[in-house]
Amino acid sequence: MNKQLKSPRLIILVMILSLMSVLVAGCGDDKYVQSVKNGTMYMAPNAPVGKAFDQFFKNGKWKSFVSDKNDRIVEFTGECNWNNKPAKLTAQFKLYKDNSFELAYLDINGNPTTVLDGLDIMQKILHQYRAK
Repeated sequence: MNKQLKSPRLIILVMILSLMSVLVAGCGDDKYVQSVKNGTMYMAPNAPVGKAFDQFFKNGKWKSFVSDKNDRIVEFTGECNWNNKPAKLTAQFKLYKDNSFELAYLDINGNPTTVLDGLDIMQKILHQYRAK
């Protein structure tokens, strides 16, 4: 009888450990990242940022954090070809309480752009988006 009790306990333990690993690893992006990925920008209102970035970049990674100024930031990094050369782009979006956001920072290969150049680059990325 003791062996029979161990088997159901073992199954329950394995199920609990599996569930905990899923919860710890997470099931996707946090709500802040989702707000930016599902959102659009005024320059391309029909292009969801996340889908446009998926089409333009390889190896894209998203994360969110709170800045030194206590702003919620959503950051994207990805690889692309820029001016016919391999490049790594980092874009940071400042997220507001109403879930709206704006481009706060953009660099290519570690070289920060001006605000106007960053917006121009965003426009090019978003305008290449084609809904599937």
